[in-house]
Amino acid sequence: MAETERELTLVEPDERLRALQDKWIKAPPKERDEIYAKDFAPLFIPKFKELPLHGSFDPHPRFKAVISILGFSWQPVALMLAWAQPERALIIGSRNSLYKRSVAGMDVKDLIIQLSGVSSYRIDFHIVDESNESEWYREINAFIQANDLKPHEVAIDPTGGKKSMSASAALAGFLIGAFIVYVDYAKYDPDTRSPLPGTEYPRLLRNPLEEFGEIEFLRFWDHFKEGHYGIAAYIAHSLAERLYEPREAESLALLAEGYDAWQRFRFDRAYDKLKELQSYLSRFARMGRWPWAAQLQVKLLGHLEVLEKLVSLTNANRKPSFFEEGMPLVLNHLAATERALARGESGLAVLLTYASLERYIDLRLWTDYGLDDERPDYSVLTLDEERFHEVGFQLHGKDYERRDLKGPITLALGIQLLHTLNPTEIPKRAFGPLRGLMHDRNKSEFEHGLSPKVIKPENVKRYYEIVKLIVKQKFPTLEEELEKYRFLNLNEEVLK
Repeated sequence: MAETERELTLVEPDERLRALQDKWIKAPPKERDEIYAKDFAPLFIPKFKELPLHGSFDPHPRFKAVISILGFSWQPVALMLAWAQPERALIIGSRNSLYKRSVAGMDVKDLIIQLSGVSSYRIDFHIVDESNESEWYREINAFIQANDLKPHEVAIDPTGGKKSMSASAALAGFLIGAFIVYVDYAKYDPDTRSPLPGTEYPRLLRNPLEEFGEIEFLRFWDHFKEGHYGIAAYIAHSLAERLYEPREAESLALLAEGYDAWQRFRFDRAYDKLKELQSYLSRFARMGRWPWAAQLQVKLLGHLEVLEKLVSLTNANRKPSFFEEGMPLVLNHLAATERALARGESGLAVLLTYASLERYIDLRLWTDYGLDDERPDYSVLTLDEERFHEVGFQLHGKDYERRDLKGPITLALGIQLLHTLNPTEIPKRAFGPLRGLMHDRNKSEFEHGLSPKVIKPENVKRYYEIVKLIVKQKFPTLEEELEKYRFLNLNEEVLK
C-alpha cells in the first residue's frame, strides 16, 4: 500500500458537531477533555469510523492487531481503535498515562474501551519505562509472538505518545514490517494550540522503503546476477515483510527460490516455485509495472516446459526411450556449466563440462546401440576391434593399453566406442581438447590428488565449446533449446 492521489476525506460535521466544536474552542483548557469525551466523541466517532485510510490503496484494510502508544493525548488511541476494530490490541504507556489520569470521572483505560467499542478482553495494557526503548521493543515483540501475528497483520499507531515513545514504536514497526498508522488532523486551532476536533482522519504513514527500497532491490539484483540465489531470496523476503505493497518483492523471492532449487538440481521444487511465480505475474505484473516482468514472463514459458520434462525424467526410474526424450538431462548440465563459468567457478565448470559430455555419450550409446552405461552387454555390438584400438591410440597416445572390452562405460571408453561405431560423431580434432578435459577434471579441487590444480577459465571454455560442437553433430538446434535452460539475465537498462 502506497500513497495515492486520493483526495483527503474528512467527516462532514452536522450542526450538533459544529456547536460542540465551537463549545470546545471557547472552553477553558481544563474542561476540553471532558467536553470531547462526554459530548463530542460519541457523535464524532461513528462518522470517523467510516473514513478511508488516507494514503492507502485499500480504503479500509483490516488489521488483525493494533499497537497504540498512550501518552498525554488519549483521543488518538480511542479514535484509532474505534476505526480499526482489531481482534487484538496492545496499548503501551507509562504509569502516569495509564493509571494516574481520569477524564470525565472515568479512568482513561475505561474511557478508551467505552469510546472505541473494542471489548476489554481484546485489549492488553502494559506499563513501560518511557526512557527505556529496549523495554518497548520487548513488549511489542512479546505481543506479536503471543498472538502469532504476521507483520502485515499489525498496525502500529504512535500518535498519542511523546516524541521518544512514538519514535521507538515507529522504529519497531518499520523493522518488523508492520503498517504505521496515524490519527492526523486537517486543522490546527492556534488559540488552543491543539488539533481542531472534528478534523481528525486516519492516515497511513508512508513507508521509507517505498522511496529508498530501490537500494534493497539493487542489492537483490546484484546477488541475483552473481548467482547467489539463496541470498537474493532472503533479501526479497525481508523486503516483502517490510513493504506496504509487497508483491514485487514476493515475486522476486519466488524467482530466486526457483533458480536456487534449479541450481541444486531440485527440479520438482524449482517447477513449483516458478509455476507459482507465473501465476503471480499474470495477476499482478501489469498492475505493478515491474520493468523485469515482461522479459521474465516469456522466459518462464520455456523454463516450465523443460522443468516438467526434467521432473518426469528424474522421477521415472527408467532410462529415456529415445534420444530426444533424454536430451533435457544433457542440456541442463550444459546450461549449468555456462552459469559456473559466468561466476568464475572453473573447478565446478570443468566437472559440469565433463558430466555434460558423459551424459550425452551415455544417451547416444543407449538409444542408438542399446548399451547400458553401468552394465553394458557388448555382445550386442558389431565392432571392428582393430579400428576400436586404433581410435584408442589416437585418443590416448602412447599411454593407451589394449584391453578386453568389459566393465562400465567411462567417458574415455564412451568416446572411443562412439567414434569407432560412427566416426562422424566425434571429430578427430576434438581428441586433444578432450584429453585436456579428462586430465583437468581429475586434477580439479573436487577430484583426485593432495594438491588440487587451478583450472584456467580459458581452458574450460575451450572444452565447453568442443562438447557443444560434438552435441551439435546430432542435435543441430542446440543453441535454440539451450535458451530455455538459461536463467534470466537482465541488463542495467531494464532495471532503471
